[in-house]
Amino acid sequence: MKRTGADGFTLIELVLVIALMAILAWIAYPKIAVLSEIRLDAAARRVAADLRYAQNRSIGTRMVHGLYFEPALGRYTVYAPTVATPITDPGDRGRTLRVTFAQKVEYRGVAITSATFGATRAVSFDYFGVPRDSGGSDLAATGRVILTYQGQSDTVEVAPGTGAVTVR
Repeated sequence: MKRTGADGFTLIELVLVIALMAILAWIAYPKIAVLSEIRLDAAARRVAADLRYAQNRSIGTRMVHGLYFEPALGRYTVYAPTVATPITDPGDRGRTLRVTFAQKVEYRGVAITSATFGATRAVSFDYFGVPRDSGGSDLAATGRVILTYQGQSDTVEVAPGTGAVTVR
């Protein structure tokens, strides 16, 4: 049979297209809802990776490496052997390894609520990878960095003795 007149969509075709779009939107909505958590998780994983990097550099170079946190400024610096000597960023040899969350698009809005390693805001690792506070004393309790973003929080922990780093 040959059609005549204007070509268009039938009612069945329109209903099918609308139903498919509704199903796709229903599937995609949970993924869009968790996008806000991605920044917080990425920032926590970055802190954990830099803690592990400092620990591994301490073991590999047999020189103290550590991280100094400045919660009020939303940043931290990886240093060796003292806080006054930041290390070079391995990803960009022209810069020091200082992470400021407000300056990085992927972490914007993430805040360092607190950083506690004994009575200090810095943690260092000796050449065996054992974590210490900035006074040089071995950690007696778990060190914690708490990050927040839009009412949610993640905690990065450094275990005393072993220096195992976990994100909770």
